[in-house]
Amino acid sequence: MSATWTLSPEPLPPSTGPPASAGLDAEQRTVFAFVLCLLVVLVLLMVRCVRILLDPYSRMPASSWTDHKEALERGQFDYALV
Repeated sequence: MSATWTLSPEPLPPSTGPPASAGLDAEQRTVFAFVLCLLVVLVLLMVRCVRILLDPYSRMPASSWTDHKEALERGQFDYALV
């Protein structure tokens, strides 16, 4: 003798959330656009940091190294003699 289980159909409780076909309201669209802009800025900063890490001396002017050294050799910095 085998027992069989049968379930009686029960009605589903009413949904408390928004319907699935509802779009975004104005506040949600604003937040979504703001988050999207922040993600774009984050990606741009990450790309810039990676480029600096790969080639750190490409953006640095070479004259700034020699100008500073020549100024020290000429004695223009009096406070360095303290």
